[in-house]
Amino acid sequence: MNNNFKSNNKVIKAGIWYTICNFVVKGLVFLTMPIFTRIMTSSDIGMFSNVTSWVSILAIVTTFEIYSSVSLAQFDYKKDLDSYISSSLFLGTLITLFFYIIVLIFHNFFQSLFLVDFFTLNLIFIYLLVYPSIQMYQIRCRIRYEYIPIIVTSLLNAVLSTGASIILVLFMKNKLQGRIIGYFTPLIVISFVVYILLIARGKSISKKYWKYALKISFPLIWHLLAGYILGSSDRIMITKLISADANALYSVSYTVSMVVSILWSSMNNAWSPWAYEKMDEKDFGSLKKNSKPYTIFFLAVVYLFMFITPELLLIMGGKYYLQAKYVMPPVMVGYIFQFVYSLYVNIEFYHKKQKKIAFGTIIAAFINIVLNFIFIPIFGYIAAAYTTLIGYICLFIIHYIFVKKLGCTYWYDTKFFAKILLVSLMSILLFNLLYTFNIIRYSLIVISFLYIIIFSIKNRKIIISIFKTRKFSLMIDLFKRKKEA
Repeated sequence: MNNNFKSNNKVIKAGIWYTICNFVVKGLVFLTMPIFTRIMTSSDIGMFSNVTSWVSILAIVTTFEIYSSVSLAQFDYKKDLDSYISSSLFLGTLITLFFYIIVLIFHNFFQSLFLVDFFTLNLIFIYLLVYPSIQMYQIRCRIRYEYIPIIVTSLLNAVLSTGASIILVLFMKNKLQGRIIGYFTPLIVISFVVYILLIARGKSISKKYWKYALKISFPLIWHLLAGYILGSSDRIMITKLISADANALYSVSYTVSMVVSILWSSMNNAWSPWAYEKMDEKDFGSLKKNSKPYTIFFLAVVYLFMFITPELLLIMGGKYYLQAKYVMPPVMVGYIFQFVYSLYVNIEFYHKKQKKIAFGTIIAAFINIVLNFIFIPIFGYIAAAYTTLIGYICLFIIHYIFVKKLGCTYWYDTKFFAKILLVSLMSILLFNLLYTFNIIRYSLIVISFLYIIIFSIKNRKIIISIFKTRKFSLMIDLFKRKKEA
């Protein structure tokens, strides 16, 4: 067995385990939601969702996403990567510390803004000071295809924070504080240990590395922040403009939709390499042809989840959360728009038009915030689902215009996608009506499930060809070699 074969085998193993680990970690959130909805009040669940939403935004703003530069630094500082990591990690700490001092000086204002007490405010920033260490460590491991440390740290974080949260919520009088302490404390401890290890390993602080890190990371802040605002700012605004109870209803619905989000992400990870390959080969016919069954399959799965929304909410939260079922149709249709515009985003990435992608995200996020301020006070938390959908519709239009300027819209069947999206928008009204007629809904569930099975069998060759990227072809080749050996 030659070195090249060993190297390829290592890459494949790492890729498989990264995917499995990602599903397990995200699956924990989905599986434990029914526990928390039954041992916490809806108000506490809404407030915790508000806290985690703010932490996600602050993680982008107060760290400058310095850790994201490590992926590129591996090429420019290959021999000094550990020194680069320790140096940029310390820079990130200084930046976060600067923001932390400002927050402490004006803590009353920020407590009012974030809707948290002084203890939680400090806990959040202690976490932000050390959390980039885990990100940098895992990127370093990915570069070396060391999947075991990634699995260990990811599972430790997920299991300990979830387990501690459940225990403290059960035994503390203040359930919300128990959830917050239980969630953040294990993350802080693990991140701090990793932080010390990275600093000790690198033993370097260099302005040269700082300049490089800022040059790479700072432009990404706006794209990441806008993307997060578009997808998650609703929960903060619902808490501010209505109540924590309303946010709880909205958040549980979004957690239910997480399964579709993971599916979309996984399918895109498989589709993108194949699509880039076809773009490079100028094989636009295959791209246009295969994008249709690929889209229809995702559409069928989304519709199946929309059919069983009431049952999912009943399992996840109980009868109280059934009233949030009308959030799901616009949220799910929003994922359909995300799915379709991601196909056009791939074309922009292929042409290296990242700035335009960021610009589109910022515009859509701005529209979403403005609409939230106008409609949430009038129509309640359900309006947030529709304003987010409008944001995704705007993103689709923006990316379509950018791709049209590149002269590449013929790479896909635009009329086909237009019909799909139009039917999806009309289906929102249909599903809202179906939620009041269960017999008809159950019949359609059976029909849809049978359709997915038949469609998958009939189009199995096309589906297999889509997943036969270089990576999958390599995997098949490896199995053949092992068999021969």
